[in-house]
Amino acid sequence: MSPSKPSIDYETAKTVAAGGDVAARIELANSPDTRPELLYYLADDDDERVRGAVVTNAMTPVRAFGRLARDPSDRVRALLADKLTRLLPDLSRPEVGAVRDVAFAALELLAADQVIRVRTALSSALADVECAPPKLAVTLARDVASDVAGPVLRWCMALSDEELLDILSRRPEPWVVEAVAGRRTVSRPVGDAVVAMGDHGSWATLAGNPGADLSPKARRLLAERGHMPIGGVPPEEVPDPNAPSGIPSAPPAGPAEVSQRLASAVEDALRDGLAGQGLDKAGVEAVVAAASRRLDWAAGYGTPEGAGDKAARLAASGGLNEDVVCDALSWGDRDFAQEAVALMARVPVDAVRRILATQSPKAVTALAWRAGFSMRGARTLQARGAGIAPRKLLNARLGTDYPMTDVEMHWHLELFDIVPK
Repeated sequence: MSPSKPSIDYETAKTVAAGGDVAARIELANSPDTRPELLYYLADDDDERVRGAVVTNAMTPVRAFGRLARDPSDRVRALLADKLTRLLPDLSRPEVGAVRDVAFAALELLAADQVIRVRTALSSALADVECAPPKLAVTLARDVASDVAGPVLRWCMALSDEELLDILSRRPEPWVVEAVAGRRTVSRPVGDAVVAMGDHGSWATLAGNPGADLSPKARRLLAERGHMPIGGVPPEEVPDPNAPSGIPSAPPAGPAEVSQRLASAVEDALRDGLAGQGLDKAGVEAVVAAASRRLDWAAGYGTPEGAGDKAARLAASGGLNEDVVCDALSWGDRDFAQEAVALMARVPVDAVRRILATQSPKAVTALAWRAGFSMRGARTLQARGAGIAPRKLLNARLGTDYPMTDVEMHWHLELFDIVPK
């Protein structure tokens, strides 16, 4: 190890700070031996590299933060945002009240910065801090830029349910709702709001969030929209509205009863919906066949067979195909769909899960192609398997063809270590 460079004396340091060359001033601003008053002086240096070094120096006095928060360089302000958020745990102690006040004032200036880069730096750093000041968190969570508000909405625990509900009511944009749906914990009121305001992307995120405490109503709605299997709605939480208070509800309907009720509803819907639509006999039969298959699928939810075992059994009997996967996805049975796609594409199920988790339309479409799906099935896998929002779905070329070349699809799969068959 080389010996450390000896520190310069105070008078020499003052001379360097006042008029030394840039390299010498940067070195002085970086040195842990530089006196706080000289660092305060250097916080107003003409060169932004010097001021940036002042920000990162642990010896810089707190009173310099206000000046640096107004620095003309967005790079310097972004560095300060990162530094101050890392200091927040230490600023929670009661004995540093005055220091905390100055730091919080500087943070509030940065949260209102005109440059998105600065607010983004503050937001991304703040999202990882448990003790974030609530006022600051709210300011950033209400930012108009998704790069700023998104990390705070998703990760910052300083936001109360009241604030989250107010933000959702004022700005029900898809990226806002989806960020809230993916929070570490989601209360029932917030979950209900996500279900009411969201789209398929946010519903899929909420349904797959283990920290979401979903109400029975939210679970039923998610199941109806294809993002939670029927078995995911705990029947013990669904009260019988006709049961007198204090008397247990009737036992939940079994799979056969569920299928019977659904069959009746589907028959009525088909009768009304297909009337006068100009469908030929083959078209009507195709619709009825799909409905019948999906009702049969629902009847199987009462069996204890695991998703992987079911997929393997169907594959062995020659009954595993695109229609089966799409039927499973129509009921929100993503576990089975993932196992089935893995077998059909001959790839590990973990790779399937990773691809679907990216919500990349091109990667998911390439996976569907590998599994032998039509482009119709690829769209279903995008929408219901990966939860990709409708406006982002990759559509067919010329109505039925895949929109990418084989080479392109191999390239997307190779990103997940999937080599050509």
